[in-house]
Amino acid sequence: MDKNKIFIIPLCQFYNKNNHKMEPTVERNDKIELSRQNIVKYLEYLNEKLKLKNIQGEISMVGGAVMSLAFDARQSTFDIDAVFKPTKEIEACAKEVAIEHGLQPLWLNDICYQFLSEKGRFKEYKNFSNLKIYTAQPEYMLAMKCLSARISNPYELDDIKFLINYLNLTTVEHIYEVITEFYNIHEFPDRLSLLLNEVLSK
Repeated sequence: MDKNKIFIIPLCQFYNKNNHKMEPTVERNDKIELSRQNIVKYLEYLNEKLKLKNIQGEISMVGGAVMSLAFDARQSTFDIDAVFKPTKEIEACAKEVAIEHGLQPLWLNDICYQFLSEKGRFKEYKNFSNLKIYTAQPEYMLAMKCLSARISNPYELDDIKFLINYLNLTTVEHIYEVITEFYNIHEFPDRLSLLLNEVLSK
């Protein structure tokens, strides 16, 4: 498969048989940072678990793991924010990896579901024998970061600034043109314009 191909992951893939949106299956807990190398290593372990059970899986990553792996913008992240299928099977295998390698139980989680867009775009990152890994595209990442922007979190501001520079965006208007490809303008926090002006001024 062409790794340069961009995918739009339909949200219907993450709905249950009654067409109800599946709620995140975990809650955040104490965190231990994961380096880029360890992220890949633990995903390989997860692939081996799936292989032993003859399961084919997919993980579509967003958040800090993407900033680390796809853009080399971070040395580490606290966890892997993603949506994945088959959900229960991958969750069970991820728990086995956590127990065997001393990871926090939530090293792989789907808390990000509340911030996903039906127009979100992903690109293939790795294709293991039983596990395909996708990473969110930079425009989509910027939109999600702006939607969930937390001024108190320095990682969030650093990520937003990196993505703005990566996409060569120079004005708030240009940024809004990009992020409104994925979300309605009214979904963004009122403070976003101030935050973006602050980021652009640095």
